[in-house]
Amino acid sequence: MEEQLKEFLLDSLDANAEKMNELVNSTAKKLVLAMKNLEDMVFAIKKEIEELKGELTIYKATLSNGILSLRPKQQAMDVSKLKKFKGARSARDVDNFL
Repeated sequence: MEEQLKEFLLDSLDANAEKMNELVNSTAKKLVLAMKNLEDMVFAIKKEIEELKGELTIYKATLSNGILSLRPKQQAMDVSKLKKFKGARSARDVDNFL
């Protein structure tokens, strides 16, 4: 009887060990696949960063050369100041103005 119990326990442990190994292997395969996907994403992001750095270099060079500042420079205009109002105005002056 003791021998049968021992054999039963060993068989049960073997079956559980096989299931655990299958689970571990399955999980390991999923992790490898996820890692590969992450590596691909990181590679794509690095490539995009390099392209953006190249564009930034071009923009900086363009700005430093003044190519984008093609608009004409503003010139100071001399505008005469209005004379200060002294006194009263008549309605006739206003009508004549209009």
